[in-house]
Amino acid sequence: MAVITISRELGSEGDKIADILCDKLGYCRVDKAVLAQIAEEAGVDIKAILAQEQAVANRPRLISDQMTSLYGRQPTAFRKKAAVDDQTYERVVRETMERFAKEGNAVIVGRGGQMVLRDWPTALHVQLYAPVEVRVERLMVRHGISELEAKRRIAASDEQKRMSIRNIHKNANWKDLKHYHLAINTGAIAAEVTADIILQAARHREHAQ
Repeated sequence: MAVITISRELGSEGDKIADILCDKLGYCRVDKAVLAQIAEEAGVDIKAILAQEQAVANRPRLISDQMTSLYGRQPTAFRKKAAVDDQTYERVVRETMERFAKEGNAVIVGRGGQMVLRDWPTALHVQLYAPVEVRVERLMVRHGISELEAKRRIAASDEQKRMSIRNIHKNANWKDLKHYHLAINTGAIAAEVTADIILQAARHREHAQ
């Protein structure tokens, strides 16, 4: 089966859809798993990766608080480096994603997978989006926050993604449809139906090669 990459706007239910796909296909969801792989292969301290992500996008999002806490309690888990340069960071991300792509059976969520694997023959690249008002409502309900706070989080998330892709992938626009095989408005299409559409497209993509 084709490896699936998912680029999603905050509030587009991308994580939910990725989980549905993994359940339906028996796939591995590559997000926190890829973080551990990145750290292990690069031999870089988690804090160094966080610092690099912050340098690239001004807002660390590569590693969750949960992952930071986990590895923070294991100071000998990885060899320590004081810093990680752009080339090392990009190389490790690329090699890690390519390894998952070779093994197949993976849904890669975020991290510019659509760019890293753009020439991968059996990769299916999906963009999930929704109208701003739908995204705001979802965040308000999910997190119990105000409309103003929801809008702030969405703007910050969109900017972080825009800067990350632009800086790492030669001024690429993460919302440019040329980087995707499918773009689905999850404000109009339910999560389960969206997952089914992606599943069918992935099967077609694999058999068309």
